[in-house]
Amino acid sequence: MSLPPEIIPPKNLGIAHLGQEQFLYDRTTVPSPPTIHLSKDVNQLCEEWEESNLLVVNGRGIPVKYWGEFYKKGKGVKTAAWDALRVEWGNWKFIAEERQRYPDNTSFWHAFSDENGKVFSYQQILNCLAEHRVSAAARDANDARTFFGGNLDHPLAHSAFRYTKSGKTYLSSKDDAVAKKWRELLTTRSDIVEQISLGHLCNSL
Repeated sequence: MSLPPEIIPPKNLGIAHLGQEQFLYDRTTVPSPPTIHLSKDVNQLCEEWEESNLLVVNGRGIPVKYWGEFYKKGKGVKTAAWDALRVEWGNWKFIAEERQRYPDNTSFWHAFSDENGKVFSYQQILNCLAEHRVSAAARDANDARTFFGGNLDHPLAHSAFRYTKSGKTYLSSKDDAVAKKWRELLTTRSDIVEQISLGHLCNSL
C-alpha cells in the first residue's frame, strides 16, 4: 500500500501511477531492478507483467508493466539501471500486450507455433510481431494516403500529419508515423469514419 505522505520526508516522496492509482513511496527504499531475464519463460513473463512480486516497494509487489514508474528518468530512481533494462522491458511489453489479445495461453501458442506444432521461441515471437507491425503500418499508411488522395496535407486532415521539430513544421512521410496518426484520426474524427463507411475518398468529395 502507499505510505502516508506525512511519514515520508518531502525530498524522498515519490509518486508512481499504477493504472488509476497514485502510489506514494519513499524513493530511498526502492531496490535496484530485479536481475531476471523473463525471455526464458514467455508464460511467466505474461503473468508477471500483470501481477508480480519480483519487485517489492513498501511491501507491495509491483507488476512488471509498472517498473518504469520507479526507474525511468524524470519519474523514479536508479535511472542508470533502467537504461540497461529499457530495451529488454520494451520487448517484454511487446509480447505481453500481444498475449492479451488472446483468451488463453492455448490460443496464444496456437498462433505462435509452426506447422508441426512446435511453439516459437521468445526471439521468433519478437521477429513475427515486428514483421506484423511493419506490414500493419504499411497497410494503414496506404489507407491514409488513399483516403486523402495522396495528399496528407489535405484540408480535411486538419494538419494531423504535420509535426514540429526545431521550430519548423514538417509533413510525416514514414509509414509508421503516418499509420499512427491515421489510427488516431479513426478514433477521434467521426466525420472521417463516416466518409469511409460511405466509400468516399477526399479526392471525390
